[in-house]
Amino acid sequence: EVMYDLEGADSGFEWIEITNTGSVAVDVSEWRLFEGGTNHTLTLAAGSGSVVPAGGSAVIADNPEKFLVHWPSAGTVFNSAFSLSNTGEMLALKNAKLEVVDQVSYTAALGAAGDSGSLHRSGEQLVAALPSPGVFSGELTPVPKKQNVAPTATSPDLKAVSPSLAT
Repeated sequence: EVMYDLEGADSGFEWIEITNTGSVAVDVSEWRLFEGGTNHTLTLAAGSGSVVPAGGSAVIADNPEKFLVHWPSAGTVFNSAFSLSNTGEMLALKNAKLEVVDQVSYTAALGAAGDSGSLHRSGEQLVAALPSPGVFSGELTPVPKKQNVAPTATSPDLKAVSPSLAT
């Protein structure tokens, strides 16, 4: 799951969820997040350790303190210095030998651009849905569409305007 473009200013609020879809636990303490041409380290910020159990998830946050204010029960959280592009980029997870374990590319055209949504991997595709950091439920909730409501003339400050006819 990738939260790359939150509503408003997103500096310090971006995050990536990783899920161990394998059948054995994986220690990610020496893994790297490859983003923007840099292999970013992962430092445990919250949770019981750097091992992600089979079927378990963890979050990599660019600012764990800000992340945990909004998602206090997300479970294991790693700190890593990164800034996700709001237009899209390629992200990769690398093991201790710097071999690519998994990678994904996203673009703003996929959705979740400033609308409170995040991109979730569904099979081989990314799908915009409501965020669920730390939980890989398999069920995605679509991001509600914002409705543009036209202003109405109910305010006492608004007066009906009618054209005057000159005779």
